[in-house]
Amino acid sequence: MTERLISGASIRISLFLFFAIAFSGGGLLQALAQDTPPPQATPVEQGQEAVALRRTSPGEVRENLQLKTGDIVSINIFGEASLTGAFPVGPGGDIVFPLLGSIPAAGITTIQLGEKIKGLLESDYIRSAQVAVAIAEEAKLAPNTITVIGQVMRPGQVAFEKDVPMDLFTAISTAGGITERGDRRRIELKRRENEDLRTQNLTLDGDRVVKLRDKDTIIVHALPEKIIAEKIIQTVTVIGEVRTPGQVSLKDDQPLDIITAIAMSGGFTDVARPSKVIVRRNTESGVQSIEVNVSKMQKDNSQPFLLQPNDTVTVPQSVF
Repeated sequence: MTERLISGASIRISLFLFFAIAFSGGGLLQALAQDTPPPQATPVEQGQEAVALRRTSPGEVRENLQLKTGDIVSINIFGEASLTGAFPVGPGGDIVFPLLGSIPAAGITTIQLGEKIKGLLESDYIRSAQVAVAIAEEAKLAPNTITVIGQVMRPGQVAFEKDVPMDLFTAISTAGGITERGDRRRIELKRRENEDLRTQNLTLDGDRVVKLRDKDTIIVHALPEKIIAEKIIQTVTVIGEVRTPGQVSLKDDQPLDIITAIAMSGGFTDVARPSKVIVRRNTESGVQSIEVNVSKMQKDNSQPFLLQPNDTVTVPQSVF
């Protein structure tokens, strides 16, 4: 008797569901499907999915590498072919980039370098710059070293690989070049051969290529003070949006301010941006970029920015 009641109840429930689905046009099935939770991935499946995502992320491994001295960095500025290329990270840890000059790169990632370049370009030159940075070639260990001291911009060691020849001119150039007080004709090469330390007098004048060896020491001596006073003419360079770009001489060690230097270069053009003038200055640690708001300086009649010998003043074009 009980089995008949259960069987009859089951038949009535089945008939009810049949007519409900028929009259609802399948809506009840959709509702039931929505209420049913999707199957959860097992921990193993979740791990496999995460690994797949990591493996297929384009450029992830290359973009997060930290830059170091000797790396070759590929920089692509979309739509600007003249700003796209490969740039080495120099001994001082900087790259030299068109328009922007020296930019610190060693110790940061390619993403951070790209963000830095993007910000510098957008502040003065390009709206909405699209920058892609990657390491084109990683630095190799450089077991050989040469010491360059005396009248050079960045005294210290110059590293080079065993299979790459090094000459006197390249070593001095890598050390930042000779200072304005340095004497191109009074250069010493000190080289240890067996137990003896030999000294050779050299010069950068002429076509002779002087090959260097591991552990050589180069000393660039200074010019005599009399020659420095008589022959060295100290200048600054003014370029960009001025009417007569070129060099401006510093006379009798008198200070030269940026407003006077721009005036001596014919003044600003009609499309100049005086609020974003850049002064690039050579220092022992590399090239320093200083932004000067000449517009505010003129308006406030404030103390003018003083220039130093060999400074380069760049007046950018207005973005409007």
